Amino acid sequence: MAASQTEIKRSDFPRDFIFGGATSAYQVEGAWNVDGKGPSNWDDMTEKHPDSIADGSNGQVAINHYNKFKDDVALMKEVGLDSYRFSISWSRILPGGTLCGGINEKGIQFYNNLIDELVKEGIKPCATLFHWDVPQKLEDKYGGFLDHQIVEHFCEFAEICFSKFGNRVKHWVTLNEPWSFTFYGYVHPRFPPRRGYPLGDRTRESLERMCRSSILRHRSSINVPLFPSSRGYMARDPISELVDIAYNSDNVPSSERDAARKVIDEALKVPYTASSKDDTSSEGDPGTEPYIVAHNLILAHARAVNIYRKKYQESGDKIGMTNVSMWYYPFKEENKEDVEAASRALDFLLGWFVAPVITGEYPQSMKDNVGERLPEFESDEKELVKGSCDFLGINYYTARYAQNVPQDSSKTHFENDLHVDERTHDRNGEPIGHDKGGSSWLYIVPEGIYEIMLYIKKTYDNPEIFITENGLDELKNDELSIPEAVKDEKRVKYHKDHLDQLRKAIEDGVRLKGYFKWSFFDNFEWTQGYNVRFGVHYVDFKNENDLERHPKDSAKWWKDFLKN
Repeated sequence: MAASQTEIKRSDFPRDFIFGGATSAYQVEGAWNVDGKGPSNWDDMTEKHPDSIADGSNGQVAINHYNKFKDDVALMKEVGLDSYRFSISWSRILPGGTLCGGINEKGIQFYNNLIDELVKEGIKPCATLFHWDVPQKLEDKYGGFLDHQIVEHFCEFAEICFSKFGNRVKHWVTLNEPWSFTFYGYVHPRFPPRRGYPLGDRTRESLERMCRSSILRHRSSINVPLFPSSRGYMARDPISELVDIAYNSDNVPSSERDAARKVIDEALKVPYTASSKDDTSSEGDPGTEPYIVAHNLILAHARAVNIYRKKYQESGDKIGMTNVSMWYYPFKEENKEDVEAASRALDFLLGWFVAPVITGEYPQSMKDNVGERLPEFESDEKELVKGSCDFLGINYYTARYAQNVPQDSSKTHFENDLHVDERTHDRNGEPIGHDKGGSSWLYIVPEGIYEIMLYIKKTYDNPEIFITENGLDELKNDELSIPEAVKDEKRVKYHKDHLDQLRKAIEDGVRLKGYFKWSFFDNFEWTQGYNVRFGVHYVDFKNENDLERHPKDSAKWWKDFLKN
């Protein structure tokens, strides 16, 4: 795969094309327990289980955007952003999660102040209602999105936001990456509420499982030269890659294969006992709960959209949902089963949430493979869900090879329903893409964003699309001086190459309307904590009292791109 060498210009895109930057509430705001804010599921997990985060950190302070938003908006103006995509903390508006629990007026005031500052500086606000932070009160009361009553409570929250901010916010996103929230909360329990594969599930005690558990538990005493210790939140983790290098790739150089096997051998010498640090949970059913949660998320989205359209939407206002997607190449293009696996992987990742809001139905491959465990929409729900998007938001970072895995009829869990192995190396042992980011899962494959645009155009009747996240990270390196740390040529190239692919997609008829880089600032990156940096602005986390921002070379490139 060869990246384009063509220079990209602002004038290559339509005049009304929106270029923006993105963040989310828990990742940047801080102020986790001040001015009336209630606890969220992420507040609860990171406080009670700090070992669930790679560096033991949390978002209690994050980058202190709550108190520094005016300075941050000034930086957005300096770069020349058309729009800023942020999320609204549900528990900052409704500390108890419900309207009857009371509205936090100081929370309302914060978002009013932020929105007013954006408007004053000529930056269009784009607000996301849900970026994974559920009020903990609702988790404690009835299990959050496992219970259908959360649909009503989400709509209460959404309507408050529409009524308080809708006169200035003209682009709304109901849900951000509901797949990630569902998969990592209810299949692989890395996100709250950490439900999924039970500790005693013997079906997962493969070599890969043993390596993951042992290495993660004892990594401080093991020399692991092949991957960083930080763990990405995408499905393909570094331990899986390690096993691939050691045992599953035919043409890996012998030195790499031997080094990988040595790491595994050393890890397995250490006695292993289960602990809360493992990628496991003692509760949950990954064969039913993910589908229930996803169903309630989709209904919450559709109900909120219906309220917005009936009571608050004005001419030109738009509301949609953001979904994550990779592009999948068949592991063996000549193998029919691998071709079908690539299609099925897209259905279980993207189609799970996009097909219902376009067609009112789940993808046929999900119906075939999940069967009666997949909830059905009632006739009135189907009418509500179908067409409940003015645009699709797409978060794209990377791509994978998809290889078919035979189903085991004795097992009922999400991954057996999917029965696809997502691989990062081809059959010759060559890694996918051009290069890697800081996170082990982030292989750089700009061609994939073009492929996913064309796929959506063909499969879902050419809807309006916004790229709501796209970006690259580097590993934290405290040994670098700030002048050294802001040099990020690889990130500049990443954005240029992806924009070039999007330019091609527009030329081929894709109705792409905007692009939001992830992220405008370094921030708290979920289970990776502060171990990786996605921002085009460097945040000096060593100076916790100030958290000074410094533009990276990528921010300067964006400024030149947008102003020229």
